[in-house]
Amino acid sequence: MFNFTKKYSDALADANNKTAGISAKYDAAIIKIERLEDELSQKTDELNQSCKAQSIMAEGVKKCVESLYAVQNQLQAVAAHLDLSNKRIFELMQKNKALKSSGDEWFRRSIKLEFEVLIAKDELKKIENERDSAIKMCELLQTELMSNSPSRKQG
Repeated sequence: MFNFTKKYSDALADANNKTAGISAKYDAAIIKIERLEDELSQKTDELNQSCKAQSIMAEGVKKCVESLYAVQNQLQAVAAHLDLSNKRIFELMQKNKALKSSGDEWFRRSIKLEFEVLIAKDELKKIENERDSAIKMCELLQTELMSNSPSRKQG
């Protein structure tokens, strides 16, 4: 009977050792799973923050692009007006030359046209100033667009 008890006791001790080993492995696995879940949660939070930042930057880029389109349209309008003004100035200068060659009556008319030319030149200067201002605005918006670029933020 002693032999049976010893075998049973040894088997029980062996089973307890195996159970303890399995339990330790189980506990280690649970700890590792909890650590991985924490890391996953942290990475998910970081990803969410990154997505929010990218969304904000994308909205900023969208607004800058819209502003650039508006500036581009203004520049095109200024350029068209500038072309018309240049043509008008050229026409007025040609008329002025023709009028100067005539007599006294034509002389009075040429003086009037010269004033029109001066007014047109003043308008041209205003347009050029508007164009220069619009170009500066475009450059500022491009600089802002570049500074809000996702590749710049990551770098």
